[in-house]
Amino acid sequence: MSQNRLLKGVDWLVLILGLMIVTFGIMNVYSVNQDLGIKQIIWFGLGLVMILALMIMSGNNRNFFEVYSPVFYIISVVLLVGVLIFGKEINGAKAWYRFGSFSLQPAEFAKIGTSLLLANLINHFNASFKDFNFLGKLLIVIIIPIALILLQPDLGSVIIFCSLSIAFYREGLNPWIIISPIVLLVIFLISIVQIPFYVLLFFGFILLLSVLLILVITNERDVKEAMYGSLVGLSIFFLLLILACFLVQNLPEKMRESFGYLFPMRSLFFSEPIFFNTVFFGLFGFFISIIPVLIDKLTEQKETSSSPFKKQSGLIANVFSLSIIVSFVVLLIASSVSFISPIIFEKLPKHQKERVIVLYEGEAKYRDTSGYNLLYAKTAIGSGELYGKGYQQGTIKKGRFVPEQQTDYIFTAVGEEWGFIGSTALVLVYAVFIARLYYIAEKQGNRFARFYGYSVASILFFHFFINIAMVVGLFPTVGIPLPFFSYGGSSLWGFTILIGIFLIIHYKNNQGLI
Repeated sequence: MSQNRLLKGVDWLVLILGLMIVTFGIMNVYSVNQDLGIKQIIWFGLGLVMILALMIMSGNNRNFFEVYSPVFYIISVVLLVGVLIFGKEINGAKAWYRFGSFSLQPAEFAKIGTSLLLANLINHFNASFKDFNFLGKLLIVIIIPIALILLQPDLGSVIIFCSLSIAFYREGLNPWIIISPIVLLVIFLISIVQIPFYVLLFFGFILLLSVLLILVITNERDVKEAMYGSLVGLSIFFLLLILACFLVQNLPEKMRESFGYLFPMRSLFFSEPIFFNTVFFGLFGFFISIIPVLIDKLTEQKETSSSPFKKQSGLIANVFSLSIIVSFVVLLIASSVSFISPIIFEKLPKHQKERVIVLYEGEAKYRDTSGYNLLYAKTAIGSGELYGKGYQQGTIKKGRFVPEQQTDYIFTAVGEEWGFIGSTALVLVYAVFIARLYYIAEKQGNRFARFYGYSVASILFFHFFINIAMVVGLFPTVGIPLPFFSYGGSSLWGFTILIGIFLIIHYKNNQGLI
């Protein structure tokens, strides 16, 4: 009976799946480099010792990690500041402490401290995402580590912090606050290789179709008024886009040269067919946007003139006016991002620009520079075919053609030696593992544990998804390891502590229910 009580709260599925991933990861690191494989076993063993130490420190205190979350956060920030002063520069980034042959990357631990403190704030300050003061506190907590990591610079770790948006959404953050930056990022990336006018026309028509669809399926008057206001905003947007097109087309020659310098990737100045298309589709979008509004308002005037009981309320009028302003501001921001993106892109270092352009133009064109890793990564994975070449039999791996194959590109070893079946099995194990963490997080009885659990699962999901997408050419090359799989003491410790803390919290919460 006492033994059953002691084991209550232990999630065996997470432990078994996690151990499977770590074991398979060590096997593949060993296959790439035997010395590093042995070291990886040592790093994992030390990680387990750290978890044991945290269990002892927390004792019987169910709220240990909640109470001391500010301490974890402060330590992580101090480590980030210190690495800028005392850190060792590796591959152009000052992101590691160097102790002999051992390196420590504090950004891996900043994710833990930030997640814990955010969970604390959400649980203790009567969190309301409509309260701007509260949102400001959350923003400060996130911005401090992000700013310090950008100074290193380490773009990959910064991207991972975006995963916390999933946990925020679960706790009630408006989804548009999360979706909007993603949409702006897509506009930014597309505008790098396409004429901004075309990008904005496409974006405008996507919004137009969405608004018209909502108008068709809804019967609520306030929602309809918001959509009609959005249509007015869209009509103004299309007219301004046409006006901008005319202005750019008729700029003096000297100004054309200046703008041509600012937009070297995709010039704003275009041939007559493109100019005609922009004006034609802009006018088409304007009329499609404004006609439903005119019909509705004319119909409404007839109704209100025949009966005093059908007059539009002040609230409905405010919804209409506010939606015009909001939609126009959103479109204005999107336009600014589209036109500015070529300028920003041109200021990036050459290797970073090539990493992005490789996604559009293919790795073969840049096979001697930024496309080299991706070219041989795809070659290695494809050569494994269905069943793979067998453990430690990868010829491309043995030839050391793929740089960093033991870290960021470890999945190429899986694809080559274990084939499609082995790769698929690994992806499925990861999927079940992460899904189980989300499930456990949802079952938590307090916001601290739930938010932290969602943060843990989301951080792992972003690492997993981006790493695989990067290796197969669906995402630019960034330094993001595959969780529990890629070689490295810092990342392995970071992931072990990240999940270990959550499992300890889950265990203590279940023990407290007995």
